[in-house]
Amino acid sequence: MKTSKKDPSVYSMLQSEHERCLRAIRLILEEIARLPKGSLSQRKIKSNGKEYVYPCLRYREGAQVKFQHISATEVDTIAKLIERKKKLRRDVESISRRRDTIADILKKGGFPLNSGN
Repeated sequence: MKTSKKDPSVYSMLQSEHERCLRAIRLILEEIARLPKGSLSQRKIKSNGKEYVYPCLRYREGAQVKFQHISATEVDTIAKLIERKKKLRRDVESISRRRDTIADILKKGGFPLNSGN
């Protein structure tokens, strides 16, 4: 439905929602930075004819793949944190799509974005 007048209250609501999305993304990215990077794996070490398997955290530092030993008691905790990180990344993608859609609507309406993107 086309209207002849643009309602500025709707656009101000969209601008505030755009700003809320930017704040949410920033906070989520800060939380992601505090969580452990990489993924859980197991390393096999052969020593004196025996094979030992222990859990480790596998992550990249530049071009190198690093392995960090994890005690068996920490595995469940680390696994939960890694799952949380995956969920937060999906949330960032979802919020980013929402933010981009709102930004497109505001640009088409001729209203400037107050902050960020």
